[in-house]
Amino acid sequence: MALVTVFNFAGQNLQGRDFSGQNLTNADFSNSDIRGANFTNAILKNANFQNAKAGIKNDWAFFLLLVAFLLSIISGTFSGFSGTYLITFIFRTAPDINIYLFLSSLTALTIFFIVNIFRGIRAALGTVVIISAIAGACCGIFAGTFPQAVVIPFVTGSFMIAITVAFLTGVIACTIAGIIAISFIATIVILSLIGIIPGSLVVARMAVSMGLFTGDITSAFIESFLGAISVTIFVMLLNSYVGWQAINLHKKYDLIVKIAVALVSLRGTCLKNADISSANFAHATLRNIDIRNATLTHCNFYAAKQLDYALFGDTILKNPKVRKLLISKIGAHQDFVGCNLKGANLTDVDMSYANFSEADISEANLSGATLEGANLTKTQAVKTNFQQVNLTAACLEAWNIDNTTQLEGVICDYVYLLNNQQERRPSSGEFAPGEFTKLFQVVINTVDLIFRKGLDLQALSAALAKVKMENEDIPLTIKSIENKGDGVVVVRVDAPETTNKAKIHAEVMQNYEFALQQLEARYQAELKSKDEQITLYRQHQADLKEIMQMIAPRPQQVTPGQLVVLKLVQGDLNTGFSVILEISLEGDRPYFQSHGQLPPASELALAYHQWQTAYRHSLQGNARIKFPEMQVTNISQRELFKECDKLAYAVNKQVNLWLNSELFRPVKEQLLEKLNPSESIRIILQTEDTLLRRIPWQIWDFFDRYPQAEIALAATNYERKEKYQAAKSHIKILAILGDSTGINTQKDKMFLEKLPHAEVQFLIEPQRQLLNDQLWLQPWDILFFAGHSFSQIDQKVGHFHINQNESLTIAELKNAITKAINKGLSLAIFNSCDGLGLAANLADLHIPQMIVMREPVPDKVAQEFLKNFLTEFSSGKPLYQSVREGRLKLQGLEDEFPCASWLPVICQNPAEIPFTWY
Repeated sequence: MALVTVFNFAGQNLQGRDFSGQNLTNADFSNSDIRGANFTNAILKNANFQNAKAGIKNDWAFFLLLVAFLLSIISGTFSGFSGTYLITFIFRTAPDINIYLFLSSLTALTIFFIVNIFRGIRAALGTVVIISAIAGACCGIFAGTFPQAVVIPFVTGSFMIAITVAFLTGVIACTIAGIIAISFIATIVILSLIGIIPGSLVVARMAVSMGLFTGDITSAFIESFLGAISVTIFVMLLNSYVGWQAINLHKKYDLIVKIAVALVSLRGTCLKNADISSANFAHATLRNIDIRNATLTHCNFYAAKQLDYALFGDTILKNPKVRKLLISKIGAHQDFVGCNLKGANLTDVDMSYANFSEADISEANLSGATLEGANLTKTQAVKTNFQQVNLTAACLEAWNIDNTTQLEGVICDYVYLLNNQQERRPSSGEFAPGEFTKLFQVVINTVDLIFRKGLDLQALSAALAKVKMENEDIPLTIKSIENKGDGVVVVRVDAPETTNKAKIHAEVMQNYEFALQQLEARYQAELKSKDEQITLYRQHQADLKEIMQMIAPRPQQVTPGQLVVLKLVQGDLNTGFSVILEISLEGDRPYFQSHGQLPPASELALAYHQWQTAYRHSLQGNARIKFPEMQVTNISQRELFKECDKLAYAVNKQVNLWLNSELFRPVKEQLLEKLNPSESIRIILQTEDTLLRRIPWQIWDFFDRYPQAEIALAATNYERKEKYQAAKSHIKILAILGDSTGINTQKDKMFLEKLPHAEVQFLIEPQRQLLNDQLWLQPWDILFFAGHSFSQIDQKVGHFHINQNESLTIAELKNAITKAINKGLSLAIFNSCDGLGLAANLADLHIPQMIVMREPVPDKVAQEFLKNFLTEFSSGKPLYQSVREGRLKLQGLEDEFPCASWLPVICQNPAEIPFTWY
């Protein structure tokens, strides 16, 4: 077994020691003096530096102070030179030019100082030349002669260059001294005295010696000294202010700090390129260390001192916010948007309600931390340790986690999946222990793409195809598409565990935006062309009809309507559907056929089920339905109309989002091109999907453009039965008034009795034998039922109560109904609840048409629909148009009975033509 050497340097003086390249894993440097020590490329994993003292040695500090004093003298010299230079041109030149020189130089100096104080050193340095030229040029122009216009800007520029040199050397001297000195104020006073007095004396003496001043040498020296010392004091005050701001890490002067720290840290403790993973620097003094390119994963910097004056390079410590967080361990209500916290040690830190949007906390250790109410939108959290973290009320929109993210033991009552506290999970109540981890393990190998302005599936497809091409070794497949409402769509893409999900996310979104722009341009061009073609086509049709009427005049006839058949095959709402579109004139063969696709719409299924639950609760027990014991009911007296309306809006939005999707757009455009809003249009939806048969297709905004269009449901298997129909002068109706417990079927009876050209035979709560016999013995045109009914959950079997003690299925009357169909039965109306199961059973017998209610129906709604429908139909209007108008009139009841106009639906045998009253 290999022996592990543990180095113990605790409490030792290690100044200047060389540990470069050594393996010092688990070494103990606590309370040691490591100033000037060299740990370059060393391995210091789990090393303990608690209370250690890092930085520079005393000899290097003394040398730097000498450098600072020298820089101060240089600053004073240039300041004095500037003052002397200015005095010379004010008092020793011609009067017609000295005033302009004074104004130009003073203006430039004032602007330089103001910009420095309010905008920072970078802005000040950038404006030196500009302000000198402008100020000098303006004064030169006012001087009015050519030499002055050239001399004044030159002199002003020279003056400002000297001032700039004086400022830079002085402020660097102040900052260096401030970093290494015990007392900043005392050091600045000493530096100022060193810079001001010797510098000014030297300059004044040089000025006299060089003959810049003439006359009395003593007065010339005094005059020169006063000018030099005035400007020098002015510059030194600015140096002191900027140096103080730089020491306090003001962002405007970060350039000065970087220069000063780089100079000071040349001989400081060096941890460059070292691996200090999980090292402990708690309470250590870390002034003037070089930590560039070091591996800082899980380092503990709690209560570290003077860490601000170090060389950070590109490590996470270069961000002052991150440094403060790691040192103080206080992060509640703080803003860390976009911050790099990769590998940070944040154990047990309170970061409740902090904003980590788009931050990178990958590989960080957050165990035991509090992130209650925190915003983790688009946060990178790969390999992050969330064990025992409190995530209650946190927002996890599009956060990036994978199988290496540790979620065991997360403390969480609920979270939000969208910003602004939207999409709460769980929707109500709280997570049971362990449920949070199970929920997010489902999406752990996915990339979440969030689209806030709706989703263009064609653009998404193009974007994914390009990303797949650029990343051939990474299989990418769409896992789900979820509509979150208000235009927000979330697409989850499956990706392998090792995938760089942030990279894939960025590439897909960039390519999506590009594809969207291209598609938009193409669609605009195509739509313009389509509109022109449709206009020309309709004009041509109108001209053709007019010519035909002129050639062969004849009595006006009703123009045959259009028949549209939409066949949805091979799919479901989770995978999408293949679509076959056929268009024909009534009674004729299809003249147009095409194929298309409908995208997945799992959110539509969820929205409908939520609405259905709320709708059934809102009925308050007044529906024409009796639930069998096997079904669970919860029809309460609570007021649920608002909830029902809210969920109805969601269903409406989902239906239109689905049917107006880019994938289905070609089919929709073909319908718009071929159909005329003024024509009667029957649309038959052929599908065996039980959920699609429940969805109210008539809320598709397509029907708003076509006021004479109505949709019907149809089975994919159908047959036209040969019928014997004798000539007759009136409509024969067999009306069954079944179990009326809690409802009023007498109003139905009253409406039927008033029908024109109709013979109605009523069977009131009949026995089965009587009903069977009536179906056998006489020919009927319409079979009507009012009472209680329901369909089983799978809609395969429907039940209707013919009396209080007896309910039947269509199968139990199969022979009698088949006989009635053969004799001419053309329409069955079940003005009762939940009739889709009955419709499916009657379709098996190939009845031509049925009208049923797709959900439980309130008694008043059933009565109003029957009255409105029969009024229109018995007046000679087409069946489909009568159903549409009877259905739409129910909107007037929707303040009392939500979504009433969704309920009536036609079920059609595609082989039959609609029944007419006359």
